[in-house]
Amino acid sequence: MYAHLKRQFGTGESVWASSMDKLFYNECSDDIKSFQQKRGFDFHRFVKKPHVASSQAACFNLFMPIMKSNHAVDVLKAVKPDITSIDYSHLEKGFAFEYWRDEPNNDGSKGLLGDHSAQAGTDADFALSYIDNNGNHCLWLVEHKLTESEFTRCNVVHNGKHPIEEKLCRALTVKSLIDNPLKCYYSNTKHYKYWECTEKYIDSFPGLQSRTIMGCPFADGMCQLWRNVLLARAAQEKYGYEKVYFSVVKPDSNTALNESIKQFKEIVNNEIFSVFNPSTLVEAAKATTDKGLKKWAEWYSETYIILK
Repeated sequence: MYAHLKRQFGTGESVWASSMDKLFYNECSDDIKSFQQKRGFDFHRFVKKPHVASSQAACFNLFMPIMKSNHAVDVLKAVKPDITSIDYSHLEKGFAFEYWRDEPNNDGSKGLLGDHSAQAGTDADFALSYIDNNGNHCLWLVEHKLTESEFTRCNVVHNGKHPIEEKLCRALTVKSLIDNPLKCYYSNTKHYKYWECTEKYIDSFPGLQSRTIMGCPFADGMCQLWRNVLLARAAQEKYGYEKVYFSVVKPDSNTALNESIKQFKEIVNNEIFSVFNPSTLVEAAKATTDKGLKKWAEWYSETYIILK
């Protein structure tokens, strides 16, 4: 896998590129850096120290060329058939990377879930504001995965520093966590709003409504998925979106994530949640009349072809 990416990015025998620019699709490199400055988000560690398998760079390379094109709606319809137009009045010309609220990310706010800081917080890799075929104002959040073996897990359970809290987390029922969020370390110590929001938006999680599940179901790979749905619903409430959605985009060849996705589908409202392959967007781009978009689609296919 890395051998192919090293060839595509011209790094020789190393997985490290000489600069972050080398990771970006050449026609969009300046756009990506300009967008980052406007929105005020951070480049991830493996973009700053540029790794050929950077998922954040791959996310930029997937969505930025599409959003620059006049055929963006035509391409996005391949995975969001309800879209009729992009709402350019929201976000940065209708879209954002590293989304955790509508406003630019530079005033020290703790965000919609009360968990945002320079070190942590829930965000979506890509966000789109659009109008659907019923005239609804919609927000679509996307988590991009490339070679990762798991979604972000609960740090309290998995960092080894909180054995008492971990034991409690594994023993509690969902009902007890919803009824008393302070039993969760994130609520009690960090003052995050995960469980308060879970109760508020319980209709997004029909699989939890019996509330008899033993142990926190979000201790492992579903943690990141859960928090992204909460983020979407909190954004809906604050900014007045009429419909919100959350998707994971990943290559089919990455099967390591499938179990967490399967478990999450048993809990979440599947009208909100979906999974798609980046190649779906790439093939839709190839079908347009936009020569620049076709050129990008060929580049993306060649660069990430082994990850289909």
